[in-house]
Amino acid sequence: MRAAFIFNFILIFIYKGFLLLWLVVGFPLAKPAFSMNNRCSAPVFGVSNVFIDQRAKTAAMARDIGIRKAAEYAFSAVLDRVLLSNEERSRFMDAHDLDDFADFTHIVNEKNLDQRYIATLDFCFDPNRMRQAMISAQLSWAELQSPPILVIPVWTGPDGARAWDRDNNWIFGWWDKVATYDGLLSFRKLDRSLINERQFRGEDLVLASVEKLTRAADLVDAEQVMLVIASLDYDGSNPLITITAQLYDKNGQMITDILFDDHVVVKSAVLKDLDLIRQKIISQMDTSWHITNLIDDRTTDYITVLMPITSIKEWTKRLKSLDEIAMVQSYDILSLTTQAGRVSIRFAGSREALQNALAAHRLQLLDTGNDYLIRVKPSDG
Repeated sequence: MRAAFIFNFILIFIYKGFLLLWLVVGFPLAKPAFSMNNRCSAPVFGVSNVFIDQRAKTAAMARDIGIRKAAEYAFSAVLDRVLLSNEERSRFMDAHDLDDFADFTHIVNEKNLDQRYIATLDFCFDPNRMRQAMISAQLSWAELQSPPILVIPVWTGPDGARAWDRDNNWIFGWWDKVATYDGLLSFRKLDRSLINERQFRGEDLVLASVEKLTRAADLVDAEQVMLVIASLDYDGSNPLITITAQLYDKNGQMITDILFDDHVVVKSAVLKDLDLIRQKIISQMDTSWHITNLIDDRTTDYITVLMPITSIKEWTKRLKSLDEIAMVQSYDILSLTTQAGRVSIRFAGSREALQNALAAHRLQLLDTGNDYLIRVKPSDG
């Protein structure tokens, strides 16, 4: 059906005298061969820079054992990313071997020594095979990565507010977490520099200055800003630290209180205690994003949308975006003109999840009252 409509579309433009222009512009080139750049086509189903240092009776045995352990780690990391519960992950791992889904292993570097193998490897698992296995197991999963979230940690105490103290457990712990986090949330941080230290002072950040949050988000091209503040006070000689975590949009407007107004109080600045709170905040964000963007083949919905276009190239680009969204199971082209196409979409999941998936392709799903519309997301939207 799609080919027939594209053919009819070309005939329309022949009639209007525009065919030569569209042929010069051309259709999008096919994707390069998957193995050319050793990168996963769906990064969520890959794990990079897995380090191995394995010893065994022989170098060959060390290599085999080390690569297998690394592959198991990578496979577990992917399942942690896409499946929400430990029970689901265990059930899936018990029913399948990682070899069922292996796509390729890329050797970043390796060194074979006597009775020892040292290497850094990248692993990629086939997303289509994994999706089909999860559907067969009647599991729901999420694979959409969040829009960029800038994390700004601030520490306040009797000596004032700090945002750049390298030796502060709260601040440095967040910097480290942003660097090592490997889930569906896309965390970012501000680079530590003299310019940024002067521009983003702790005193302004702790007040959630709209101007400062907006400027900070713009610097790292973030869609949201997570402001996590630890406030030190004393009950007599006993330290009390109140933790707050609030999420803002890129314009400095508050979206939500991540801890749901349940501000956490801890009785020490010990690294372990602060890390537990940090993990709680990330876990709540992870769970919220995951649940919102679940793909569940058992629950399907339909929506008919109008997609405004100006060329064949733009039309094929819209269809390609739908093809790349995992939760879109199928679509039918209902009508097509030189100005717009009307499409019926069958998808697995919520409409909010569909909105988020479209947003990842710089598209917007709008309810105009009379119709649903998919259009290019405004640059300031």
